[in-house]
Amino acid sequence: MKKFFRFLSSKLFLINFGIAIVFFALCFLVLNLFLKSYTRHGDSVTVPNLIGMQTEDAIALIEESDFNYVIVDTVFDNKYDKGAIVEQNPIPESLVKEGRKIYLKVNSNQDEMISMPQLTGFTLRQVTSMMETYGLVIGNLRYIPDIAVNVVIKQIYKGKEIEPGEKIKKGSSIDLILGLGISDKTTTVPSLIGMTYREASNALLDLFLNTGAVNYDNTVKTKNDSLKAKVYRQSPQYSTINEVNLGYNVDIWLTKDESLLNASQNQADDEIENDND
Repeated sequence: MKKFFRFLSSKLFLINFGIAIVFFALCFLVLNLFLKSYTRHGDSVTVPNLIGMQTEDAIALIEESDFNYVIVDTVFDNKYDKGAIVEQNPIPESLVKEGRKIYLKVNSNQDEMISMPQLTGFTLRQVTSMMETYGLVIGNLRYIPDIAVNVVIKQIYKGKEIEPGEKIKKGSSIDLILGLGISDKTTTVPSLIGMTYREASNALLDLFLNTGAVNYDNTVKTKNDSLKAKVYRQSPQYSTINEVNLGYNVDIWLTKDESLLNASQNQADDEIENDND
């Protein structure tokens, strides 16, 4: 035992022990530096926002940013243009390692097809809910003398009567022929200023009026813009005095320009206040 302790305290052992410590320390440092370099430890990049971009443009940006990509699904989404990216993972602006895969969902280039529902025999109010459920749009309303007031008598697609069950593109516009009753009824024109296209169309439908020409200014460039644009002008204008026949067309102009919308809203408010005086 004494010889063992003398060996531990010998100069030869201490020198070798010191060399071993230095050797393992150097190995640890080299290995640590290698792993940091190999895994790019602490090195992260920002994921670009690809939502709304066309697939070809998104892929070019992904490759330019040294990411990889996988298209995981193709969906139908009316809020985006055909072929646009509708969803991505990781989300935009998140920090990830360089070379990370970005998983994409792409809006289909094909139109989604549905079976035409039966609208005849239902009231306009019932049909409005049905059309929204099926993803269809109410087009022009035409009234003819018939005892069934505001009940759909015919459903028209591209100028021809369409039968229930026929395949049709989702989002298509369906014109309706409705019963007028035994008298010529009229209604007032509502104020549509500040409404989106959908809001304005529904407001007109509530009064049995048609959405006529729809005009977008140069601030509306994409389909997503058109969903957010609001009415800044209409023809005929709002009136509580003058009335029009049921089924009358009301033209609208839409914009995303807030200053133009504010000016139009102030003017509309003044007109409403003058009508109420």
